[in-house]
Amino acid sequence: MDSKSPLLKLLAIASLAAVFAACGDRDEPKDLTTAVEPAPENTPSASEIASGKWFYKESNGYPWAGFGPPRSEAIFVIACRNGQVLFQRSAREGGEISIQLSEGKQEIDMTSAGSELPMTQGALPANHPFVKLILDTESPIRVVSENEEIVLPTDAAYRRVINACLENG
Repeated sequence: MDSKSPLLKLLAIASLAAVFAACGDRDEPKDLTTAVEPAPENTPSASEIASGKWFYKESNGYPWAGFGPPRSEAIFVIACRNGQVLFQRSAREGGEISIQLSEGKQEIDMTSAGSELPMTQGALPANHPFVKLILDTESPIRVVSENEEIVLPTDAAYRRVINACLENG
C-alpha cells in the first residue's frame, strides 16, 4: 500500500461512524411528509375574512408580516427566525391553535411570546409540508383557538416572509 493508505482507512472509519450514528436512536420530529392533517369540512369562505390587511416589515434582521386593522397592532403575525416559521396571535394565554386551509390543517402549540403586547407564538420548521401549503394556497386561512376564530386573506407579504425563510433557513 502507498502513503495514502492510513488516510483512506481513517476516512473509511469516519464514514462508517457517520452511517452508524445516523442509524442510532435519536429524538427526531415526526415524519414531515405525513404531518399535515386533512382539510376540515368547514373550509373558510371569502365572506368570512376579517377586516384588515397584511403588511411586511423587518426587525433585527428578521422578516415578518402582520395582519390587522389599519393604524393598529397586528392581530396575527407570520415571521421567520432561525429556519422556523413563527405564528403569533394576540392573546393573553397560550394553548393550541389550528390553522386551517382548504388543502389541510395543522395544530400548533402556542406559548407566551414574551413581548410588551399580549402575544402567543408557536413555530414550524420552514421545510414543514404545511408551510408549503400556506405559501401556495389561494384559499382564506382560518386560525382557530379555544376562544377565537380569525379568517385571513392570502397575501404577498406573508409569502415573502416564508420564501425568505426557505431561502435562508
